[in-house]
Amino acid sequence: MRASFQPRHFKPSWPSSSSAAPENCPARFSKLPQVAWLTMVLCITAAAGKAYAAEADTAITPMAAVEQQNATELAFARRAFAERRPDLACAMLKDTPPVDDTEAERMLLLGRCSSATHDRVQAELYYRRAIALAPADATPKIELAGLYLAMGRQGDAAPLLGQAADASEGQARTDLDLLASRLRPNDPVSASLNSKDKPWAVQLYAGLTWDDNTNAGPVSRSVPAVIGGIPVTFDLLQESMPRESAGAALGLNGSYALRLDDRFSLLFQAGWFGTGYFDRQDYNNDSTTLATALVYSHQAWSASLQPNVRYTRLDGRLQETTPGIVGRVARAISDTVSLTATAGYAKRTVHTDSTRNADAWQGGVGAIAQLAPDLQVGGEYLLQREQAQAAVYSRRLSGPSAYLQYRIRPDLLLGANFSYTDVHYDQTMPLFTQPRTDRQVVSSLSALWDISRYAGRNMVVRAQYTHIDNPSNIAYGYFRRNMASLGVQMQF
Repeated sequence: MRASFQPRHFKPSWPSSSSAAPENCPARFSKLPQVAWLTMVLCITAAAGKAYAAEADTAITPMAAVEQQNATELAFARRAFAERRPDLACAMLKDTPPVDDTEAERMLLLGRCSSATHDRVQAELYYRRAIALAPADATPKIELAGLYLAMGRQGDAAPLLGQAADASEGQARTDLDLLASRLRPNDPVSASLNSKDKPWAVQLYAGLTWDDNTNAGPVSRSVPAVIGGIPVTFDLLQESMPRESAGAALGLNGSYALRLDDRFSLLFQAGWFGTGYFDRQDYNNDSTTLATALVYSHQAWSASLQPNVRYTRLDGRLQETTPGIVGRVARAISDTVSLTATAGYAKRTVHTDSTRNADAWQGGVGAIAQLAPDLQVGGEYLLQREQAQAAVYSRRLSGPSAYLQYRIRPDLLLGANFSYTDVHYDQTMPLFTQPRTDRQVVSSLSALWDISRYAGRNMVVRAQYTHIDNPSNIAYGYFRRNMASLGVQMQF
């Protein structure tokens, strides 16, 4: 209930006993006894308005009185929300708002407090109304996108972030960048961040790299074996031992998103990455990947079907060609947790040794959790079967992987990755008594520092360290490797 103002002439004066509670307090506060102090303040304000009207000497219009009351309620609602009382803020504002220049702000604040009280369906309606009332304001778009991300609706969040990108500055720009970073990793839907005016994105990386085992040499020169049932030991050539070298790396990635309708879109991707070593040019390598994805996104569901092909070269010679197709499904089961499932097939052609040509099938399940606005974790368990042309190279791979991303500041993102893979070959290789078995452990740490404010062009400094430990029952397959890189990444 609003305080009743009548257009009269008055001489301003406060009630002689403003500390007394007015008799007719707003009914909507009767259910909130724990916040009696704020209710009292609002009641006193209403009583003061009545006192003004009763002693009026100066004319005020009904509209001016309504605007005064509206401004008072907004001020108290802002205060309640700031003091972490979204329930009280919503209670103050849920009366039918007046049609004036504060309605957009009222809708925005109602969206915030409804979201905070987990009434997200209603919050979405309020945010949509705020966007309609103030289409040039980026804030309601950014906040609604954040709501969608919390609900697992990345496909709905991405277009809003794209619409807000051009109009954002200051704190809104910081919020936009933070929300954009929360789009699920390895999910083609994230490419929809591009607006309709800019459906493409290009990323360039250049940096330095160091590798203490460019050739994946074994930890020992001695290799136990068996010839004619007699145990023997081979001494490997020094050239086969680990070779250390520094080098330079260059990468280029591009994507183009084509939205078909509200649920489907096409995503085209291409990437090239190459490494050139200063001391070991014979191990210079590069890879090229081309992919197209049909992406579906609706409410808590997203899915993609992605044909792709990958080419790898070593020392300028084509080593492998691997076309394939991957399907992925993600389902948000709560505001912070999503489940994923993947399945795929690839046909690997090894141009230097046709006996290693193989068909590969892969499947996996995983989960992603947004533990806090700045902390995301995820994990996956993968199974892979490779059927090679020569049975001795056929193998089974299985194991878990996990990652963590923590944004300690809006411009600094830290990451950690870990994976463990069991590798079992089907048949025994010549000179050995049992099939090869590997246990590969890969761990890495990374940091992304956004220096756009200093250098422009969406520039990021990227640093990464990776350690690989690959124990094997076959001595020449047991290797360790450490790699480090530092470079600059630009987004266009």
